[in-house]
Amino acid sequence: MGRGAKRLETENLLAFKLFDAQKRIVLQGVVKTIDISRTGISIDSFDPMEVGSPIELTIGFGENVVKAKGTVKNCVKRSRKTYHVGIEFEYLSDEDLNKIAMVYPEILQ
Repeated sequence: MGRGAKRLETENLLAFKLFDAQKRIVLQGVVKTIDISRTGISIDSFDPMEVGSPIELTIGFGENVVKAKGTVKNCVKRSRKTYHVGIEFEYLSDEDLNKIAMVYPEILQ
C-alpha cells in the first residue's frame, strides 16, 4: 500500500478477476478484504497471485458496490491455505471513493 495513506481495517466481500500479461482471466473468485486505504486494498486469498498482475475488483460497502482496477503489489503466504495479497489501485473514481467514505469516512483523511 502507498506510504502515508491511512489503512482502515475492513471485512467486506470482494469479487475479483486476475489477468495475465495477455489480458486473459487466470483467476477469479470472491474473497474478504483485510484493510483499505485511498491508494490500495489488502485481501485474504486461497490462491497465490503473481506480483505485477492486473486485477479488477468489485467491492461491497454497505448498500453500495464499488469497482476499481489495480495491480498486485505483494503476495505473502499466511498459512497453509491463505495468502495476504496487497493491491495498489490504478483506477478508483472519486464517486466510488465517496461511496467507500460513507462507510469508512477516515479514508478521506
